[in-house]
Amino acid sequence: MSFGLRSALLAVSFALSLLPLVVHADDFPKPYDSEKELDVLPLPPEQVAREMKLPPGFKATVFAAEPDVCNPIALAWDAKGRLWVAENYTYAESPLKFERQLRDRVLIFEDTDGDGRHDKRTVFYDELQMLTGLEVGRGGVWLMCPPQVLFIADKDGDDKPDAKPEVVLDGFTVPPENYHNFANGLRFGPDGWLYGRCGASAPGEVGTPGTPAAERIPMRGGIWRYSLRTKVFEALTSGTTNPWGHDWDRHGELFYINTVNGHLWHMMPGAHFVRPHTIDPNPRTYELIDTHADHWHFDTKVGWGKSKDNPMADSLGGGHAHIGCFIYNDDVWPKEYHGRLFTLNMHGRRANQERLERDGSGFMAKHEPDFLQVNDPWFRGMELTLGPDGGLYIADWCDAGECHERTGVHRSSGRIYKVTYSKETSNTSSNVKYGDWWSKRMFIYLATLGDEQILEKKFRDAKLFDAREPKRTMTMQPGDHAVLVTTWLDQAYLGGWRKEQLSEDIKESAREWHTELVGLITYNDAHVRTWAIRLLTDNWPLDTMMSVRPARVATYPAPDRELLAQFVKLAESDPSPLVRLTLASTLQRLPHADRLPLAKALGSHSEDAADHNLPLMIWYGLIPTADEHGLELAALAADCRLPTTRKLIARRLAEDVEKQPDAFNSLLAAVAMKADARPADDVVRGAAAALAGWRKAPAPSNWEKFAAFASKSDDADVQNQVRELSVVFGDGRALDDVKRIALDGKADMNARRSALQTLIDARPDDLRKTCTSLLKTRFLNPLAAQGLGLFDDDEAAAMLVDSYKSFHHSERARLIGVLASRPRFAKGLLTAVADGRINKVDLTAFVARQIHDFGDPELQELLQQTWGEFRDSPAEKKQLIAQLKQTLT
Repeated sequence: MSFGLRSALLAVSFALSLLPLVVHADDFPKPYDSEKELDVLPLPPEQVAREMKLPPGFKATVFAAEPDVCNPIALAWDAKGRLWVAENYTYAESPLKFERQLRDRVLIFEDTDGDGRHDKRTVFYDELQMLTGLEVGRGGVWLMCPPQVLFIADKDGDDKPDAKPEVVLDGFTVPPENYHNFANGLRFGPDGWLYGRCGASAPGEVGTPGTPAAERIPMRGGIWRYSLRTKVFEALTSGTTNPWGHDWDRHGELFYINTVNGHLWHMMPGAHFVRPHTIDPNPRTYELIDTHADHWHFDTKVGWGKSKDNPMADSLGGGHAHIGCFIYNDDVWPKEYHGRLFTLNMHGRRANQERLERDGSGFMAKHEPDFLQVNDPWFRGMELTLGPDGGLYIADWCDAGECHERTGVHRSSGRIYKVTYSKETSNTSSNVKYGDWWSKRMFIYLATLGDEQILEKKFRDAKLFDAREPKRTMTMQPGDHAVLVTTWLDQAYLGGWRKEQLSEDIKESAREWHTELVGLITYNDAHVRTWAIRLLTDNWPLDTMMSVRPARVATYPAPDRELLAQFVKLAESDPSPLVRLTLASTLQRLPHADRLPLAKALGSHSEDAADHNLPLMIWYGLIPTADEHGLELAALAADCRLPTTRKLIARRLAEDVEKQPDAFNSLLAAVAMKADARPADDVVRGAAAALAGWRKAPAPSNWEKFAAFASKSDDADVQNQVRELSVVFGDGRALDDVKRIALDGKADMNARRSALQTLIDARPDDLRKTCTSLLKTRFLNPLAAQGLGLFDDDEAAAMLVDSYKSFHHSERARLIGVLASRPRFAKGLLTAVADGRINKVDLTAFVARQIHDFGDPELQELLQQTWGEFRDSPAEKKQLIAQLKQTLT
């Protein structure tokens, strides 16, 4: 196969991958059960509901069960109050992973007689695969089917698709090695955007179909959102393990549920959250924000893997693997439940209850008694949502397996339970009072469906809101005002400000709303001020998780200078740390030069020094400013009253001590002039972290003066670090000291990388031994492979090939590059591909070309056998390639 033809086929393959993941057949294939562990069968659904342990006044009933529903993985409500259910049959056990002979489908359930159980079931669509989430609104149904988000139009509302699925987004990759932490869940937010979740083990490059690679947004776990009008995708957070549930409180603050490394998080755009088993892909974050709960639901001393078998798990909350998230914002349940967050606990077969308390700039969840417990060993709760009748609906996957499926899938079972409350413990489904939450949710759904009468309403002085549905009226609270206006703003202003077809009335309304929002940034309620800032900046591009401005920045006008000045004043004087957190998040939406004044104002609040979020959120916004504004960043650090922020700025500037010495030197001089020694401590800690793996660095001219000042610190660790840095700035560390850092499993990963690179550059006699010992240390092994690649022999080739599975899938390309760098290594690579030890898809056309160009007949024959025939391109194509290389720099 020629290189040109291969490239063309790859392009066609990529184009085909953008098509909806659907299969067409006349009959829905009969799902089969592959579960092998059948010592205990699932209990009858009525018995499970009857025996469900609930607080006084609550009662559980069966809304639907097999065979009417099986493997329910997601739930959604429409504006008619009907429950939409996503059934997933294609998820399979390892090593099958996904059963492509089966299909997934979307069902609609109705309870027309109000007896608490469905009596009408409609199949909306049944030609899907890998279905993990759905939402209803804006003229149809939105579906998460990794690697794509699909839309099925149903504008006439007849419950029949108007057309085949349309691909809205693609790039949510499902890695072949890890098939349970992928993208899932869809919900419209109070701002009118479509929100979803993605596991950190499924790295994606997301965009609308046809988006060039350079313009795609990297997704590495967390929460994302998508504007239906502007077609803009934003990866809002990075980190955590496997988010599988999210909801908003009555003020519009988003919280989401995660599995292993902390179960609850407060979403803030631009945040980098803690992630286990991996590191943050942005090397400049340095430190990550930890969970927003003060407790765990398993014994952390033995780890989450043993939590389900640990006797302490029950008292702590049941174990790990939290799924689904719902915040009670209605008024039917007793007052103590108002504002509480609930999540299903897989191994504990229960629903945990969290009390959300304000804590500095954000929230901290407190442990409350478990809300419900289920005695069925097959109970696998997947989703919980509040219905229009005040009932809590719970989707039960109903299987003996778990997320790390090994024993098979039981596809012929599934239940949806309904939990209701009344003082008489009777079913209240027929006469329940509609609460504030549902009226608000009805507004959002009706607005997103495009009801022009509702969109034309203005809420600036509103006291009541009629959601057009009989007896569904809500009283607005001060903190709800901004939440209600958000959908209007998304439709009329944020989403349509560039669209010529908007009427003059709409444009005038948009201008009026913009003016009103500016006025709301000084409103007497902090939640309103917060939402005013969010809405005013909603169409300002957000940095990617790599601290890079997205490609679309060039198409947007510069931020309003007067508004930015108001933000700076607000950052200086606003008493609410929640408002300051919103402004800190906004840093990542600004041009780099405009971040410094706002960050300086935010850093002036010494009361935020120990805040859970603010010091790091400010730093995340400042990460890209060092390259062009190093001196200004140094001045900001000298005056900053947040030790963590100052330390990380010092670390960043110290890393550039060779390339841009003036900024770090300036920081040393400014801090040495302070009467307070604590800023110097922070600078020392930052510089020590930056240069931990270095053998030698050029000494800044102000170092000796600064070192004399900093060595007087009361902190013994700081004194030792000053002496260590003096060595680095002097004669340099001994190579043995550098090696100790490289091999220290508890040391910072960036320091270990620097140390290993120092050793590779110096090439000590024991370099091979050092690189060999690190070849299976994830995230350090790409560099170890580079070092081992210096030794051209069969033993090194074999070790490199054998280390393949130790590499994180995002870094295997670097190993393949080393293996393709020498003929001896390339032979081992091709042999491993042939016998299945290395995945063939990792052998790219570029690598194949590199191996072919060695001119070795044996390698070329192996290449043809494993990859395909490789012929030279015609002369004119070579000429075109040369031209493109010159123009596409």
